[in-house]
Order: sequence, then structure tokens, then C-alpha cells
Amino acid sequence: MDGSTMMADFRQPPAQRLHRAILDNDIEVLRWLVDTGKIEDICNREADANGWSSLMLAARYDRRDIFRYLLELGHDDETVSVDAEGNTVPMICAKYRHEDACLVYLERHPRTMSTVNRDGGSAINLAAQKGLNRVIGWILDHGGNANQRDIEGNTPLHHAASWDQFQTVLLLLERDAEPTLKNHKGYTAIDYAYSSVIDKLIRDTVMRLQIKRHKRQAGSFSASLSRPSGDASPITPPVSAMSPDRPK
Repeated sequence: MDGSTMMADFRQPPAQRLHRAILDNDIEVLRWLVDTGKIEDICNREADANGWSSLMLAARYDRRDIFRYLLELGHDDETVSVDAEGNTVPMICAKYRHEDACLVYLERHPRTMSTVNRDGGSAINLAAQKGLNRVIGWILDHGGNANQRDIEGNTPLHHAASWDQFQTVLLLLERDAEPTLKNHKGYTAIDYAYSSVIDKLIRDTVMRLQIKRHKRQAGSFSASLSRPSGDASPITPPVSAMSPDRPK
């Protein structure tokens, strides 16, 4: 950067310089703007044409150090970032396949995992499209819904099947996604399968899980038959049978 460019940069309003620092992945300039008190509102929405907050901008371009730094500053602690379409930071992270940032954010703001945008989309639906299995696993481990629908009635399994996400389809089925659910057009995830491979995977996995479930239920039933009922008294052998010197 030559001297004239540097001077022009310093003549920019602090809000524009903060916005530029995120795009340029320049955490030193960002820290300087914050430490010197030149930035009062780190969300800085007015500087972005999309109305995105600083954190959303960092999420979009995968500025990992800046992303973590903004979280440490308390960005989103009072009000979580939401754009004009209702998208949250986890949605943006999932859309652009930034899985690590998505997980970092969800750990800090877990309530956003089930937030929906204007299209009824949520983080798990977008993660299913992009094959972000760690994000899906985290959401389901924390009480998320494997069958959460969007505005068209599509579940994560619909999205994963139509986007040819083999491992994601398998994960969702093993985590209780329901393959027979229909969207508002009357189609199941199998109807949306991107390929014959995905179609076969869903059918084979459903069959395997059903067999496994039936075996487990049969085992539980057999065990219940072999246990004495709670009202029955234990059978006490006769004294002669317990005596070590009974006649032979």
C-alpha cells in the first residue's frame, strides 16, 4: 500500500474501515479500531449493503480469527444477528459450508439452532443440503428435530436426498428421520432422490433399521417372559435339595 492509498484509507469513516478490515481479513486494523474507541457499534450494519452485521460478514467469508474475536467482544450476546430475509449466522455458515464457524457459534448461542427464516429454512435444513454432518449431529444431540420442515414442508432428509448427500442421508435415517413424510406437494425424500444410489440407500437403510428394531423388540419381549413377575414370590427349593448331605 503506497502513502496516498494509506491516507485515503485513514480518511474513511471508521464504520467503512471496519467493514473493509473484515473483507481484507485484517484483524490488526479491526483491533486498533476497537481498542482506540473509534467503533462504538461493532455490529456495524449500516456499512454493509445487505445490512449484515460484522459477524455475519465474517461468517460469509470465513474470517475465522475475526469471527472468534467478534464473539469474544460480545457480538450477538444481547441480540442475535438476523438479516432482512431472517437468516441467522448459523444459516450463513451452513450455506457457505463453513462448518467450524457454525459449530463455534452454536456452542455460544444454541437457541439459534431452530430459528427459521422467511422461507421456513433453518440451520439443519441448510446443513443437510451441504452435507455438514457435524453440525447436524450437534443439533440433534442438543434436542433439535430431525424432521424439521421448511415452508414447503421439506424435511432435512428431503434436502439431503435432493442434494445427493450420501452420508447425510445415512446419518439422518439413523437419527430417526422419517422417510415416509411428504412435503406440501405430496412427495417424500425418495421422490426427491438425486440419483438411484440415494434412492437405494434410503430403501436399504430403512429396511435394515426396521429389522434391527424388530430384533430389539423381540429380545425385550423374550426377556420380559423369562423374568418373574413383581408379585410372584421367589421359588424356594426344599430343604433336602439345599442340604449338602442329602441321600443319593
